[in-house]
Amino acid sequence: MESIGSRLGSIGSLRARRRSVADELRRFIEDGFRDFPWQINVTDWLGNEYSVGRGEAHFCGKPLDVQMHTEAAGRDLLRLDGLRLLERFVEGDVDLTGNLYALPYINTHGNFELKAWHLAARALDVAAFQNVRRAKVSVKSHYDIPQEALNVYLDRRYMSYSCGMFERPHDLNISELLRAGEGEKDDWDSLEKAHWRKFKDAIDYIAPKPDDEVLDIGCGYGGQLEVALENYPMKKVVGWTHSHNQATEGRGLLERFDPSAYELNEGDYREDDRVYDHLTSTGMVSHVGPRGLVPYVKEVRKRIKTGGRYLHHALMTAHQSNPIDFNVGITFNKKYVWPGFHWFTVGEHVRALEKNGFQVEKMVNLTFHYAKTTTAWYERMMANEETMLKNLGKPTLRAWQVFLAGITGAYLKREVHVYRLYCVAT
Repeated sequence: MESIGSRLGSIGSLRARRRSVADELRRFIEDGFRDFPWQINVTDWLGNEYSVGRGEAHFCGKPLDVQMHTEAAGRDLLRLDGLRLLERFVEGDVDLTGNLYALPYINTHGNFELKAWHLAARALDVAAFQNVRRAKVSVKSHYDIPQEALNVYLDRRYMSYSCGMFERPHDLNISELLRAGEGEKDDWDSLEKAHWRKFKDAIDYIAPKPDDEVLDIGCGYGGQLEVALENYPMKKVVGWTHSHNQATEGRGLLERFDPSAYELNEGDYREDDRVYDHLTSTGMVSHVGPRGLVPYVKEVRKRIKTGGRYLHHALMTAHQSNPIDFNVGITFNKKYVWPGFHWFTVGEHVRALEKNGFQVEKMVNLTFHYAKTTTAWYERMMANEETMLKNLGKPTLRAWQVFLAGITGAYLKREVHVYRLYCVAT
């Protein structure tokens, strides 16, 4: 039978080990992040509190507060296992509050990386082709969460789930972004007006004639259809989305128009074999998967007449030495938030378009516009945290915090880009 002395010795040894790990972690953080631009406040599982960073001003006006509840979380940080640390945040072993926009900078600053077992799991997704079945599953899992949750952070006018076009993209004024607008007539740089401007930009480029028919691939809630119908007396505009939420809500938004002038279809655009005069697509190409870019462009070309105009709007990655699927943030988002997405470089997009029947007339970088868009989404989401918790639960809300704040930081670091390519079918 173990003596009281032995038990006390074991407890003392455990406490000493925990202090040892905590001390090692503190040295690691203080040495590695003392020159980090923004303040990070750390509280470990023993209650030790300390701060690092230069304390420069950040647009969100807050430091990043990190509270680690378990020694295991500290060991993950010492191992530079960024993915497991993010998973511990989702699970509640780690709390992150304040400046989550700093996460991509921390990832780079600390040289966090995926481990071998993570890379093996990623290989299966890299090899998969985004056929109709997989596309349906991927899109629905991201966009068909409870509509009540989506309502609190998407723009109030079009519920557009893509990059807006702002008047002042570099001005991240949070109070302004939290203010819900009406769209075109807003007298401030609202999220709602940014989405109207984006849709108007696309349809002005297309400039359909009265007898023209236009296809919008990945139409979301139908904002592009609505702005097109408001501005051009075309024959018909047709949209396709896999999302039941988007198709149902979007049809309600379009009820005021002549039903013969539009279609908003739930399903895959590849089910539609009609040939259109012009075509738009805002962000849908991000869903085609690692092997899907060229097949997607070929499908688009089959559905547009020669001489027709095509607006190709896409999230893109900067050139990297390693595949993007070996990135901590990408892996986290594919697992918890946005399965099936993939980003290509702008060069890969241009090459796919030029080799498969299109000439690129103009190209516009909207990276900082999307940073402002996702900032608005994140701040609106967190301002309505109780609604998000009620509809999604804490783990999912935390995953979306990492996604929205993290991708905002990635835009600001220029690791991720958004381009609009204005094309003509040849």
